[in-house]
Amino acid sequence: MKDNEQRMTKSHIYLEMRRRICLLDYQPGTRLNERELAAEFGISRTPMRDVLQKLEHNGLISSQHGHGTIVTSIDLKYMRDIYLVRMRLMDAMGDSTPAPRNPDILDEMRGLEARCDSMLHDHDKREFARVLLRLHKILHGLTTNAVLKDINDTLFYQSARFWFLLLDRVDMRVQVEDLRDEIRMLRRSLEIGDVKLTVSIHKTYLRVVVSRLDAIQEEGGTLFESGPSKTEKETT
Repeated sequence: MKDNEQRMTKSHIYLEMRRRICLLDYQPGTRLNERELAAEFGISRTPMRDVLQKLEHNGLISSQHGHGTIVTSIDLKYMRDIYLVRMRLMDAMGDSTPAPRNPDILDEMRGLEARCDSMLHDHDKREFARVLLRLHKILHGLTTNAVLKDINDTLFYQSARFWFLLLDRVDMRVQVEDLRDEIRMLRRSLEIGDVKLTVSIHKTYLRVVVSRLDAIQEEGGTLFESGPSKTEKETT
C-alpha cells in the first residue's frame, strides 16, 4: 500500500509539473531545482528525481551539464513537425476502435462553448489554455488504442505551451471564435456518434495551426528571444 501511495504521489506531482510547464508558470529556460521542488511537494529527492526524469523523457525538460535541469525551449520548426504528426494521429484515431459513448461529454462540450463565450469579453489567456487542455482530454478518451493515446498525449503536452505564445502574436478574439466553432462542430459530430468525423474536424483545425506557424516563420518571427539571460531563471 505504501509503495502504491508513493506512485500515486509521484503521478500527481508529475501532472502538476506538466501543468505548470504547459501554462508557462515555468517558461522555457527556467531552471528547476530538484531539492527545492522535493521540499515544496513534501517528498524526498529520489521520487522527485523520478518525476523529473519522466518530464525529460517526454521532452518538457532537459538535463544539461553545468546548467542543471532546464525547461526546454520552443522551436518553430520542431513545433510544426509535432502538429504534422498529430494530424496523422487523427487519421489513426479514426481507424481505431472507439471507446464506449459517454453522454456526459456532450454537456462538457456545451460547457466549453460557454467558457469560450466568456473569453470573448475577458480575453483570459490562462482560461484559453485550460479549455484546450480539457478538450484534449475529451478527444483523448474517444479511442481505446493505448499506444496511440500515449503518443498523442506526449505530443500534445509538448506543443500545448505554443498557444500561450501565439496569443501574443494574433488577435485573441479570432482564436477564441475559432476554438468555439471547433468545439461546436465537434459536439455536433459526437451527438450523431461519428468519431471519424470528430477526429477529421480536429485534424482540420490542427492544419490551421500549421498554417499560422508557417506565417510566423515566413515573417522571420520567434516565440522566445534566445539567450539564457532573458529566459533562464531559478524556481522558488
